[in-house]
Amino acid sequence: MDQNLVVISKSAEIRKSFTESYTLLGFEVNVTDNILELIRDLNILEPDYVVIDIDQLSRMWKIVASGLRLAQKKIMVILIAGGITLEEANEALVLGVSGIIIKPFLPEFHLKRVYDIIHRKLRTDGMRLYPRFYTGTVFEGSLTVPLPASNKVHNFELVNVSEIGAAVRSKIPDIAPELQPDVEIEDAVLRIDNEEFPTSVKVIFRKQGLIGVFFQRIKKGQSNFQRCIQRLSLKAFGISGIKGKW
Repeated sequence: MDQNLVVISKSAEIRKSFTESYTLLGFEVNVTDNILELIRDLNILEPDYVVIDIDQLSRMWKIVASGLRLAQKKIMVILIAGGITLEEANEALVLGVSGIIIKPFLPEFHLKRVYDIIHRKLRTDGMRLYPRFYTGTVFEGSLTVPLPASNKVHNFELVNVSEIGAAVRSKIPDIAPELQPDVEIEDAVLRIDNEEFPTSVKVIFRKQGLIGVFFQRIKKGQSNFQRCIQRLSLKAFGISGIKGKW
């Protein structure tokens, strides 16, 4: 996990929703009901993204938004508001706020909306977003890769999975040196919890023991695989991220 999200809200529902959703999406999540904690612990938290529920915060959020612009690294700020005037919205944009979402808080809308704002550049570049779901408390998995040339079978721990691919890792950095970008494996087996999906994969990247693969074809159990992704999407966003045929 290399993306840090801080959520500031008086609402326990909002704090809980973001913690459960964005942990599954690979974020390190810190939540608080006190905006002063962010100011005090900014150097420790080192957030990449800050979601501020501005209700009951008076003008304090404006001071914080202005201060975050002066941080050593770029921090994206997103506001959740019960009501905001056009003048206040324009002021927020001047302060560097990246997005404003209006209440009432609906997890099935707000969680995905924040995700879309964070990835706005990809969307404006015409790229479709495929959320990556990270293993942990919700699910576990692995990828078994046979290498016919060496007659060996390697088992990799699943780091994350998406509709189109996965990242896997091994504690042995130089394991299976044959697995380099563009190498194709026809008889890999993806496991998500207790379900197995024979699949053909193509290696997209490799960083020592961390390997990214693209699913060229789910050879068996494609509909069940879709349901797994839908289940994770429902857990993360409260909605299904799958539209049309996969």
